[in-house]
Amino acid sequence: MKTLYAFIITVVVLGCGQNSNEKKTAYLPDSVGGINGLQVVIAEDLWRGPVGDTIRSIFASPVPGLPQEEPLFTLNHLPLAQFSDFARTYRNVLHVALAETDTLAMRKNAYAQPQIIAFVQGKEPQDLIQALVEQKTTLIQTFLIQEIKERQRRTMISPLAIAGLTRDFGVELNIPSAYHIAAESSAYYWLRKELKANGSTNIFIYEAPLESFPEGTNPAIAMQHIRDSIGAMLLPVEDGSKFITDSNYQLHTESTTIEDRMCYVTKGLWTIDDAFMAGPFVTFAIRDETRERYLILEGFTYAPSMSKRDLQFELESILRTVRFLD
Repeated sequence: MKTLYAFIITVVVLGCGQNSNEKKTAYLPDSVGGINGLQVVIAEDLWRGPVGDTIRSIFASPVPGLPQEEPLFTLNHLPLAQFSDFARTYRNVLHVALAETDTLAMRKNAYAQPQIIAFVQGKEPQDLIQALVEQKTTLIQTFLIQEIKERQRRTMISPLAIAGLTRDFGVELNIPSAYHIAAESSAYYWLRKELKANGSTNIFIYEAPLESFPEGTNPAIAMQHIRDSIGAMLLPVEDGSKFITDSNYQLHTESTTIEDRMCYVTKGLWTIDDAFMAGPFVTFAIRDETRERYLILEGFTYAPSMSKRDLQFELESILRTVRFLD
């Protein structure tokens, strides 16, 4: 059997020393590119063959929790010979090429700021495929973390101050001023941003007891129960309707940490129980033993006939700014 290649992973930061790095970075142009865009620099023959198919299957795979299929990244192919001048200022770059050595290297702020360029090199096309498959999680997470930061930067150009969140929930969130308070009480906050076309993006904040996630219970089932009981009772809906989870779609749940606290992140679709309204949601259930609760932060979208990937991504980037003021 062929020996597996050991790919070298390095992060190269321009400059030697903090002061030198800051001076060099100051002269770099601002990077370009839409949110969740990825420029793929690769030879035409590789792009049209199995290597390109692998790149598309990894980086343009469907985003979970959306009503229609939308790609994880919007891919822009650029031939190797055209990777120069302005084309090198794209914020996220995947540079794939045949070479004498097998290497995976990540370079930060090489031609613009902020910027990440992931270089994948291999002796044969199969070596490139192997590297992409083996390191896909690292590559995806590196680009997504950068995009979360960029989305947070853009949405916080004009922030909204909500003193009640600190008073009632002991937290702060970086929320853009485009949002307004749709409804509030000591038990919940509902924030909304109207969309120019039609619909809205929304942030919903409330609490659930610690016993909401019993040991051994499927977190997705527990989260659906919280949404359809506590959340549905709190969110104001006209005519006595309820804001519930659409059980026709599978929930996607994973665990992470937020502010050094265990958190379940759940993505799925919501609906109104007796109306033709639906859309995607992302919910953070953060275990907060100090206050003996789960803090529930949810971002949901109602945007008929619109793409929803970037709308939900903006909401997730906002929820990830939560700070606990113990």
